Amino acid sequence: MSDFLGDFLGDFLIVRLAAAGDVLLTTALAHALRRARPQSQIAWLTSRYAAPLLAGNPDVDTVLAAPTPGPGLAAQARALAALASTGSALSLYSWRRRHPQATVLLAHRSLKLRALLRLAGFRRIVAWGREAPFELEQHRLAQLGALLQAAGVAAGGDSGAAADLRPQLHLEAAERADGAAAWGAAPAGAPRWVLAPGGAGNPWARMPNRRWAPERFGTLARRARAEGIVVRWVGGPGDRDVIARSAPDLPAAAIDAATRSSLRERAAVIAAADVVIGNDSLPLIMAQALGRPGLGLYGPTAGAFIHAPGQAFVQGEAGCGPCYDPRRGVRGQAYTCGRARCMEQISAAAVWQLALKVHHG
Repeated sequence: MSDFLGDFLGDFLIVRLAAAGDVLLTTALAHALRRARPQSQIAWLTSRYAAPLLAGNPDVDTVLAAPTPGPGLAAQARALAALASTGSALSLYSWRRRHPQATVLLAHRSLKLRALLRLAGFRRIVAWGREAPFELEQHRLAQLGALLQAAGVAAGGDSGAAADLRPQLHLEAAERADGAAAWGAAPAGAPRWVLAPGGAGNPWARMPNRRWAPERFGTLARRARAEGIVVRWVGGPGDRDVIARSAPDLPAAAIDAATRSSLRERAAVIAAADVVIGNDSLPLIMAQALGRPGLGLYGPTAGAFIHAPGQAFVQGEAGCGPCYDPRRGVRGQAYTCGRARCMEQISAAAVWQLALKVHHG
């Protein structure tokens, strides 16, 4: 830690705009800050779309919500600039005026965002780089731990280790009750499995080759129901087609309920589940944040560096991956590969057997 940062540790501003799953994962950063600096004010700059994931979080005192950014770094900068204007009562500028010695934890590898934060008047910005190395062969939670260490804050236990950091999602009692009611009149003691066949996209880019075949999700669902397991589907508005293909017998009203629900409504359904099975996407991180067992399906991305420590995952192998490299942006092979042979290597039978192990602990 530099002497400069050490002299001024006080309040903090976390900057993570999107994607929603990454925002939720980054709540592990706020939780570690709260434990280490309980008297500090902690603010968070995020997108309007992801902001509901921070509602009710005791580790975040102020949420500054910028317009949801579109594709490209320029769009990110425009979203941040909209909040940096002095006209907003809760603007980035006014928060900085009230907390002039705050340390910014920038959870984006973006020189443009860093420059804009400096233009907004922040002098102490901790970001991945020389002080906080961004290591590809490192779990994403450990990458967040590197930011903490650079700011002079221990994550707890083995400082900065992924196992010492956990995302946090706080639901009200009424939300949990609604989520439990979404399971209907399930037989007492019947297992509850959530299937999440969609995802694989964010405001900046799409990577549909992260998705396991919808037909295989359907095979899994039919076998689960035959064994007395209650199944619920979750997804966002863009997942309607993939859920319909996974469950062609599902009534239109059920598909509407699964895809029109808000982020927090989806989380409440997951909170009442025994197992959550999905692609590399938000529902798996919701399961982690809510303490529910998850089973992740990975191909272009590396489950070892993404999935929750201690939870189960399957890594599809095709001899050419995992190929996702965030340093190459949307030009990398993970975005341009149209076959997704790695995901094709994951069989429904293998997922079924592992799901049973996850369910029975």
